[in-house]
Amino acid sequence: MSYLYNTLSDAPDGQLETTNLSLRPYQDGDEHDFIRLLQENLTSLDPAFSGRLARVRVLDDARSQVRQLRSEWENRRTFDFGVWRKEDKAYIGDIALKNLDRSVPKAEVGLYFTAWPATHDLAQEALGEALRFAFNSLGMNKLYLRCTSANESYGTLAESCGFLKEGVLRNDYRGADSEELVDLSYYGLTRSDFEELQQRHAQNSTAVV
Repeated sequence: MSYLYNTLSDAPDGQLETTNLSLRPYQDGDEHDFIRLLQENLTSLDPAFSGRLARVRVLDDARSQVRQLRSEWENRRTFDFGVWRKEDKAYIGDIALKNLDRSVPKAEVGLYFTAWPATHDLAQEALGEALRFAFNSLGMNKLYLRCTSANESYGTLAESCGFLKEGVLRNDYRGADSEELVDLSYYGLTRSDFEELQQRHAQNSTAVV
């Protein structure tokens, strides 16, 4: 049986906690927050998340999408976290580990946050926790993230968490409602990269103390 299946039972309900945030799988009742964030950020989410925007146009769509994401989580196909701020319980974003390739294993990271880039620091905090979950709980050996030119700032965010820019894939993506082909910047983080980064953080913490 895959390592992905063996280890996940150690993470109760998939909920993660950071200093300022709660990350958890979606559940019934989240559809109001889910659609509101999409509708408030239509411009910034297109074209990278045009598929999700096309699927979620009314509240019933959001309810179906939330249930689908929960089903995919329970079946270990996609690990999609909603991100809530602890201070005021505000829903501020989404981080997913998707397109799993268990032969490596590796996964793609997809994420978006409301009020971007004002939420950069919180997004960085959330992404760091999602990376720990991916490498420590799921046993991933590599994560990758793809960005269009319109959301290249998320590539910069990934770099701040240890990802390296590995190249540009030309004419590699077409949005759901577009005929235009766009380039994708590709960022990668390997297990050895992650472990080296964690070791440096531990050494810096010890030096401060």
